[in-house]
Amino acid sequence: MNTDAQRQKKTGASYGYLNLPKGVSVYSPDPGKRTLLDFLPYEVTDEKHPDRNDDLEIAVPGSLWYKRPFKIHRNVGVDNDAVVCLASIGKKCPICEYRAKRIREGADKEETDTMKQSMRNLYVVIPLDSKKYEEEPHIWDMSWWLFQSLLNDELEEDEAYEVFPDLEEGLTLKIRFDSKTIGKSQPFAEASRIDFAERDEQYTEEILEDVPNLDEVLTILSYEALHSKFFEMDDEDNDDEKDDEKDDEDKEAKPRRKKKTVKKVEKEEEEPEEESEEEPEEEEEKPKPSRRKKKTAEKSDDNKCPHGHKFGTDFEDKDECDDCDSWNDCIEEKERAG
Repeated sequence: MNTDAQRQKKTGASYGYLNLPKGVSVYSPDPGKRTLLDFLPYEVTDEKHPDRNDDLEIAVPGSLWYKRPFKIHRNVGVDNDAVVCLASIGKKCPICEYRAKRIREGADKEETDTMKQSMRNLYVVIPLDSKKYEEEPHIWDMSWWLFQSLLNDELEEDEAYEVFPDLEEGLTLKIRFDSKTIGKSQPFAEASRIDFAERDEQYTEEILEDVPNLDEVLTILSYEALHSKFFEMDDEDNDDEKDDEKDDEDKEAKPRRKKKTVKKVEKEEEEPEEESEEEPEEEEEKPKPSRRKKKTAEKSDDNKCPHGHKFGTDFEDKDECDDCDSWNDCIEEKERAG
């Protein structure tokens, strides 16, 4: 079989930044409903998996893990697309760089917030007792704040539940989703309660053949392509800008964005149902507090971070970053470290 035929056999539909394997569908929870889900692990292949912990043997290549964290930027380019932030794969991101530059220049928070990252996770789930979905592996793309945050709280309460995605000893998750809205947006689902129950049946390793590799389904643009899309330049314009980067005037370039119109554009059939959940940008900006009190790490002499995180490393990854007085210094330290 030639290379192109192999590619077509493996490739299914394209949904925004998701490149689904053939035969795999997207799962999207209904606002205001309850659901039963079995979570399945996938074999990690990404050397720079965001959850990787060699000491605990978590998310190391060849191991089984249940989620693939990533970050996106919304409303990019004239078409207001959502794109994967290159920081998701440990690379420099032109949007993050431009945002940091504007923050240093004293730009309004309203402007810089439009370029902020949104944290999300991919999961492989099997919906149970559903009239809408077959009992087979689906890819679930969900905001960190609308599900994983609550799940983390539950796992902290009882570590015995951490076995939930295991093939042979796993648990079924009973999830209640509230219906939320922001302004005039469509309702979106937010997990408000998670219960763990024994599975009716466990799984064997054979099912891993049907589990998609979550490290391979994200459509990730190159630095150059993302830069061009953000500033809406064609290849010729991009080459000219590279030649002029030494010129101070070039640094004043700003991203061009299409003004939103009142008229709605019909969704194509190939658009994911996840879109209703992607509306709540403001919800993600102001996450509800955890049910547990957050511990405040003591400030050490060799760490300039006032919150005990890694100065110049954990920039924008922690809740305290938004209102931190050391923001600008942390940005500069991260840029010096490369």
